[in-house]
Amino acid sequence: MDKNFLSTQIGQRLRFYRQQRQLSLEDLAELTGVSKPMLGQIERGSSNPTVAILWKIAAGLQIPFASFLIGDPSIKILRKEEQPFLKEDNNLFETYNTFASPGIPLEIYRIRMLPGCKHISSPTGLGVLKSITVHSGELTIEIGEDNGNTLKKGDAISFSSDVCQVYLNLKEDICEFQMSIYYSSPHIQSGAGIINK
Repeated sequence: MDKNFLSTQIGQRLRFYRQQRQLSLEDLAELTGVSKPMLGQIERGSSNPTVAILWKIAAGLQIPFASFLIGDPSIKILRKEEQPFLKEDNNLFETYNTFASPGIPLEIYRIRMLPGCKHISSPTGLGVLKSITVHSGELTIEIGEDNGNTLKKGDAISFSSDVCQVYLNLKEDICEFQMSIYYSSPHIQSGAGIINK
C-alpha cells in the first residue's frame, strides 16, 4: 500500500473519530498523550505516525489499532502486496495487518523482525489479550517483569498486554510470526464498528 495513501487514510480516520466524539485537538492530546501539533499533522496527512503513536491514539480513543489501516470491510482476500503495513525501529520491524473487521474484537497481524531488531510495545490496558505463533526464525519476548521467553518455529505464547513487552530477534535470520489481538473489554469493542477499517 502506498505510504502517502496510508498517511491520508489514517488522517481521515483520526479526524472522523475525533469529530464523532466531539473532541478538539487539545482534548484528544490530553486523552492520548500525543501532542496537539503531532495530532494536527497526522490529521492533515503530513506526518507518517509510528506504530507506537498510533497505539497511543487507539488506546486513548478505545478503538482497535487496525481501525486506522483497513479500508473496505467486505474484502475477504488481502493479497500480500495489498496488506496495510508499517515499519519501525530503523525498518527492522515490519507489521502487516491481515485481518480486522467492524464489530469483531479481533485483529491479526503478520510481523517480520530483521536480525538485531528490538521492539518495545507499551501496555495497552486491561482487557487486551495477545497470542503469538512463530512461523520462522526465533523470537525472544520479555513480558512485564518476566526475564524473557525464547520461541522457535511452531511455538506459541499468549498473555495480557497490560504490561510492557520487549520483542527481540537475537539471531542472524529473519523472524516471522503471527500476532492475534483480542479486545475483551466492551468499551474497546464498542468502537470497532464506527467506521470501515
